[in-house]
Amino acid sequence: MGEWNRSTIELPLEDIPPELAAEIQAHVESFNLGPILNDPLICIQTISEKKKQGLFGSFSPLKEKTTIGAYILTPEWLVFAVRGDVSRPAALSARLKDAQVDDYANSPAYQLLPDCGIHVTGIFTGKVGMNGETRVTIFIPLGEETAAKKFKETLFQAVQQTRQK
Repeated sequence: MGEWNRSTIELPLEDIPPELAAEIQAHVESFNLGPILNDPLICIQTISEKKKQGLFGSFSPLKEKTTIGAYILTPEWLVFAVRGDVSRPAALSARLKDAQVDDYANSPAYQLLPDCGIHVTGIFTGKVGMNGETRVTIFIPLGEETAAKKFKETLFQAVQQTRQK
């Protein structure tokens, strides 16, 4: 589906790849987020590999051929780090109570560029939002495995539960 082959697995928090775990920890400390990772509901890792393109595929401005992301969902936060084979790791986080989550398959963009994942719109702590008031939308890629479906369902439920508090 789409331009990427994606694979998602569920894993324990302590099995997140060290480079991504270090970036997440640095992010939490840098923004003084406290013990937000103490109670994870689910942790996943998604590896995305760019599909081979035809003759003109090599002219794409996106140089990444592979990206890896670690996503941690807690009752209050979504925290994640992503790195590519060219780019350095970067981490972001969003409070679920301030987030809107939508299945990418239901978006107008899906008709133009089919893919599997979710859109998270909110105020992100990190290099995008810098703890500001600007709402942005981020695409979180997912595979089609059971772990991806479980993550998506758990995320939708967690967001709903923050609305009931």
